[in-house]
Amino acid sequence: MTKVKQAEPEGFPEFWAIWRPHRRHTDGRGDARNAYRKHILSGADPQDIIDGATGFFRFMKEADKPYVPLAASWLNKEAYPDWAEQERDYQRRMAERENVVPIRTGPTGQTAFLRQWNEQQKRKAE
Repeated sequence: MTKVKQAEPEGFPEFWAIWRPHRRHTDGRGDARNAYRKHILSGADPQDIIDGATGFFRFMKEADKPYVPLAASWLNKEAYPDWAEQERDYQRRMAERENVVPIRTGPTGQTAFLRQWNEQQKRKAE
């Protein structure tokens, strides 16, 4: 019996590319694909899931890294809209930070005014 390969839903390769480096050894692509497809068919936005996974791993505490849930379980909890919102806020803050122009520092050493004033003081002292 030959298994027919199903086409992956829109955005799943991007989601799996984010999830795969962090997955547990028991996590399977097939279960993740089925859960992903189920959520997409029920109206979830693929970009929400992708951004949600990115935010989930970005903000994960170091102590929680050994306890990453299975991808299908994480999808079925439907936490991705919250994580997507948090990730987009983070991306917005980073974009604003890149657009900030640093304040130019003041002159170092003596200004022209101070040089002139010091010269006048020397002349008065002579």
